[in-house]
Amino acid sequence: MPTLSLIDMQLDLEASVAHLESLSQMLTGHALYLAAFQTPCHHEDLKLVESRVGGLALSIQDLKAAALKIARRA
Repeated sequence: MPTLSLIDMQLDLEASVAHLESLSQMLTGHALYLAAFQTPCHHEDLKLVESRVGGLALSIQDLKAAALKIARRA
C-alpha cells in the first residue's frame, strides 16, 4: 500500500472539508424548509437535521485544524 505524503493528506482533508461543507449547506437548507412548515413530524425531523448539522460543523472544524497543522509542517 503506497504511503501518502503530508501534502497528499492535507489535500485529502481539504477535499473532505469541502464535501462536508456542501453537505452541511444542503442540510441547513432542508432545516429551513422544515422550519417553514410547522407540523409535529417536521419538528422532530428539524431537531434531527439541526443535530446533524451541528455534528458536521464540529467535524469540519477538526478537519480544518488537522489540515492547518499539516500545512505548517509541510
